[in-house]
Amino acid sequence: MGLGLVLLDRGDYWQVAYIIPKGAADRIRTQGLDGFRKAIVSVAPELRDRVAEIRDWDQVKLLTVRADRLTRWHRPGYLAIGDAAHAMSPVGGVGINIAIHDATAAANVLWQPLSTGSLTESNLAEVQRQREFAVRVIQAFQSTMQSLIIRPMLEANRPPSLPWALRAILRVPLLRDLPPRLIAFGIRRPHVHSPSAFA
Repeated sequence: MGLGLVLLDRGDYWQVAYIIPKGAADRIRTQGLDGFRKAIVSVAPELRDRVAEIRDWDQVKLLTVRADRLTRWHRPGYLAIGDAAHAMSPVGGVGINIAIHDATAAANVLWQPLSTGSLTESNLAEVQRQREFAVRVIQAFQSTMQSLIIRPMLEANRPPSLPWALRAILRVPLLRDLPPRLIAFGIRRPHVHSPSAFA
């Protein structure tokens, strides 16, 4: 079974995402904390002098990865955005970006009908209409990265290599730069429309 780590520098501490196949958590726990620490060191030997900081299982949280979305984000008097409307995979860490884009679009669409007391469900539906395509594209991108990189890594019996198609993409600057831009900026990125501009 392959393993993977993602290290995030939080300033005064490191957050470590230990990537495992779905359903493997119980087996890992049965190997005990010593086995868990050794598995981490096998992937990242530079953490050898740090893994003793993991003193009990309460410090280890299981995040089950799922990506889905509601078919309808609204009801009379209710609008779901962000994680309430669509659970994003952790791939690329884009969840907060997408949630902010949703909130921006919602503010742009809803401020005027809310200020005049004329809000209807069609206004709520407009937020979903503006945002759903972008969410679908990002989720498809995450699913592709999961299939091309993460799944082969977890299923590997030896160190995995990048698929040939991905290696070819990395040689073409325009294609190479597209995934980082998609992660950083998304698509159809909304900009705040100041209410004063419409006064």
